[in-house]
Amino acid sequence: APQPDLGLIVIDEEHEWTYKQDNVPHYHARDVAIKLAELAGAAVVLGSATPDIETYYQAQHGDYKLLTLPERVVPVAGAALPRVEIVDMREELKAGNRGIFSRSLARAVNEAIAARGQVILFLNRRGGATFIQCRSCGFVLRCRRCEAPLSQHIAEDVLTCHQCGYKAPIPPACPNCHSRQLKFLGAGTQKLEQEAGYTFPRARQLRWDSDSADSRTSHEDILQKFRGGQAEILIGTQMVAKGLDIPSVTLVGVVSADTSLNLPDFRAGERTFQLLCQVAGRAGRGPSGGRVIIQTFAPENYA
Repeated sequence: APQPDLGLIVIDEEHEWTYKQDNVPHYHARDVAIKLAELAGAAVVLGSATPDIETYYQAQHGDYKLLTLPERVVPVAGAALPRVEIVDMREELKAGNRGIFSRSLARAVNEAIAARGQVILFLNRRGGATFIQCRSCGFVLRCRRCEAPLSQHIAEDVLTCHQCGYKAPIPPACPNCHSRQLKFLGAGTQKLEQEAGYTFPRARQLRWDSDSADSRTSHEDILQKFRGGQAEILIGTQMVAKGLDIPSVTLVGVVSADTSLNLPDFRAGERTFQLLCQVAGRAGRGPSGGRVIIQTFAPENYA
């Protein structure tokens, strides 16, 4: 948009992939802003706690000026960053724990609630089971439009395609071999909500994803309820990963750090690191401090 006397452009969270336009015309808003500033003789500020690799590379090599914020803005002087613990889920399996919560995370959730704190449980995948497979023939139920695996949505009791929105009823038997041995595999936020209800029956819960926030006011309603102490546990996708400043949140649990790590994207490691840093920043914003527990089957991964 035309802006007379343009002097400054600020790109907040400059690493965000949403700045990239995938439809025609293809462009990246960050690059367009830099070109516009060059033409107008303006300055550009690219802000991020986890800058894009290309941006950081250019800053290190003098193309951009690097400005750092060495300390976190905290409510109490000297308050420490939240402690981060990585849980190897392979060891949990060896110990006989096949649940969605590691022993460490389950214990930490109970401790946080007992201390009148609040908990955020992060899982960047919505729905119930992420795909349904026949145990007899191996057939996976897929979208009839785009061939993507169909996800179970517990609340509606339907199968949904997260690519095009196609919905279908859950069949009583395999469409391929007619076996009734259908296995619901994987977990999304609806499944996490269900399991959290079983594991922490006395804790009140809220879920924040694109399924639960389906109206114009839903986002604000869910946030205000959590801020107001109407729930001890907030379950969500990347909607809960940034921008939340709730001092009573003393624990953040990343239920599966591997979800975005295994996407078919050469930036998967970079984006996983950025997302984990963002969601970890939701803990410890009050005087009580905080703790972050990350569950993964690949603790040795650089991200």
